Amino acid sequence: MKRLVLDAGPLIALVSLQDNYHEESKAGFSQLPALFGEVLTPLPVLFEVYKFVLREQSSRAGMTALSVINENTVIVPVSMEMFHEIYSMVRQIPNWQGSLEDASVIVVAQLYNASIWTLDYRDLSWFKSLEFWSP
Repeated sequence: MKRLVLDAGPLIALVSLQDNYHEESKAGFSQLPALFGEVLTPLPVLFEVYKFVLREQSSRAGMTALSVINENTVIVPVSMEMFHEIYSMVRQIPNWQGSLEDASVIVVAQLYNASIWTLDYRDLSWFKSLEFWSP
C-alpha cells in the first residue's frame, strides 16, 4: 500500500484561504484518495496545525483543521519507542534546526516507508533518503 505523511504546511494551507499555497493544497488533497492507500498525520503535526490556525485565524478555523485531519487522515500517535527514535535522531544531528514535529514526520515516513508532502523543505532536506511528493 502506498502511503503519504503530511507535514503541517499543506494542512495549514488547505484551511487558510489567504495562504499562498491554498489552491495548490486543495488540488493536492483532491488527488490523495486516488494516489495513496493511507494518508498519515503524526500527532505532533496535528497539534502544530491546530495551534497555528487557532492563533493566526480563529477557533472556527482551528476546528475545521481538526475535522479535516480527523476525517481524511490516519493520525499516528507517538509511542515511547518512536519518541526514542526522534530523540536519538535529534541528538545525532546537533546543527539541525528542525522541530520535533519535523522529526516526527521523518520517523513516521521511515517507519511506514512513506513519501512526505511538505511545503518547507529546508529542515527535511537534510535527510537524503526521504521521498517527497507534491501535487
